[in-house]
Amino acid sequence: MPRFYFNLRRAHLQLLDKNGEDCATLGDAIECGVIAILNIIAEEGRFRNWGAWAVDIQDQNRLPAISLPFTLVLRADLRRKE
Repeated sequence: MPRFYFNLRRAHLQLLDKNGEDCATLGDAIECGVIAILNIIAEEGRFRNWGAWAVDIQDQNRLPAISLPFTLVLRADLRRKE
């Protein structure tokens, strides 16, 4: 099973995921990234300025796969609750 890495980024600051997660597909990795963002927001506070934050997902070769901005996930979560 491929391993994906979920790096937390805010502007030029980057916190690298050293362990990664096994995910069957990129779609599963995206789902893990969205859940991670929602968990971080729940722990740190919904009203914090999340505009500059993102989770950058890398594939098993540490190549960029996709970037998930926190604001995108927040907007989708708000629409889901309406």
